[in-house]
Amino acid sequence: MRSAEMRDKLLYATLDVLMEAGYGRLATQAVCERAGVSRGALLHHYPTRADLLAAAIERLLDDEIVEIRGMAASVRSGAIGLDAFVDDLWRRFSGRLFYITLEHITAARTDPDLRDVLLPIVKRFHVALDQMWTEFFAARGTADRATTTVLNLTLCLLRGMGAQTVLKPDPDYYQELLRAWKTILATLVEGRGTGGMPHLPA
Repeated sequence: MRSAEMRDKLLYATLDVLMEAGYGRLATQAVCERAGVSRGALLHHYPTRADLLAAAIERLLDDEIVEIRGMAASVRSGAIGLDAFVDDLWRRFSGRLFYITLEHITAARTDPDLRDVLLPIVKRFHVALDQMWTEFFAARGTADRATTTVLNLTLCLLRGMGAQTVLKPDPDYYQELLRAWKTILATLVEGRGTGGMPHLPA
């Protein structure tokens, strides 16, 4: 148990430092100080900086999957509407999740070793999202190959909007885009006028 608690402290401290300082200034000493553990303890669990970063990103994405899956279940049960679900996704993709993701994606672009470590972790995250989205549509009786495309359209839009927030801090602008996408998404989900999900290239 103590070992698991130690890893938790190190991983969440890593995410905090990554959020505040960025990948380029992700110093292991700062992580140790934030976690309140020795450098020896860090090296025992994570011998390299890449090991530490990969484990921290995996923890971040695993936590996000649990929360997003819970929101999707609330939509399926009728507890919240699809609009609220999109709002929740936007909150994630315009906040801590997005900015940390931006750091490790940028780093992986020029670091092939880091990219190789992160690829399977990110792939598992997207597989989980795909499964969740398919379950969502299946509950509405509209599951088909296009469901993954609808999810990816949504996520790509939100990620692109999130990237813009760095140099365009204009909440009204993003809310206008969200309103437009919610209207389009409702049409795709309900398949209005088509008797089901409209055909989209898979």
